[in-house]
Order: sequence, then structure tokens, then C-alpha cells
Amino acid sequence: MYSGAENIEANERRTDKLVLRLMRPYLLKGHNYFMDNYYNSVTLSEKLLDLKIHTNGTLRKTRKDNPKEIVQKKLQKGQHVWARKGKVYVSAWKDKRDVYMATTMDHPALIEVTNRFGKKKTKPIEVNRYNKSMSGVDRLDQMISYYSSPRKNYKVV
Repeated sequence: MYSGAENIEANERRTDKLVLRLMRPYLLKGHNYFMDNYYNSVTLSEKLLDLKIHTNGTLRKTRKDNPKEIVQKKLQKGQHVWARKGKVYVSAWKDKRDVYMATTMDHPALIEVTNRFGKKKTKPIEVNRYNKSMSGVDRLDQMISYYSSPRKNYKVV
């Protein structure tokens, strides 16, 4: 039964509350959770780590709890910087554009990867792990974004 809007504390995001509610069956079991920048934040990653869930995901540059030394840094192509905020590593890496990540799974480091054409390239370990785990989901989101529709669903009469 609907009982009105939920009470949200001033310092708590709605998406944090949603993720914590959806993850309830997996808490305290040592799972790994990958999330995109819509949901991810340093605060949420810390909360989930306290509940024995490791996280990895892209991060919006504008989140208020991001380390200032990371988001204010001007990066050159291929440059990788990171900082630790509490128990969460926050990193920035520039490939074609700046990529911000928050992870509790790996210590940020550059690794050498080989693409499908055999070309070697360095990439942060947290980006590589995220891409391996989320490539299908991100690709689906990308494909859907190409098609604008005035109506996402319709009623059949």
C-alpha cells in the first residue's frame, strides 16, 4: 500500500537509498557490484563496503563528495591520477575524454592490455575491470540513446 513519499535525510541521495534497498538480499555476502555514474558516489561506495560489498564504477565529476585534487586536475591523454577518500579509491584517466572512477576492488594502477587488433595499450585496472563487466549494459544504453522517441511505450487498444 502506498503511504506517501519516503523521508530522505538532507545528506542522503535518493539513488543511494534505492541501491541499498535493492541490494538488501546481497548484503554481508562479499559480492562485487558494478554501477554507472548515475548511481555511483564515494559515499555510496563506502556504505556498501561497510556492508561487505565491493564496488567499481564510473563517477560523475560533479559529485560533491569527490576529492577536489582529482576533479580539478587537467589531464593529458593517457595520464592517470588517483586519490583515496576514506576506504574508496577515486581515479581520473584521460583517453579520448576524462573518465572518473570510484572503486573499492582494486588499488588504482596502469596495466597493459591488448585490443582485438593486437595493439598494446595502457589502461587503469579499474577501467579495464569495469569494461569487462559492464560492456554489454553500456552498449545497450548507447544503442538506445541513438533512437529518440516521443513515446517510450504505448497502449494497444
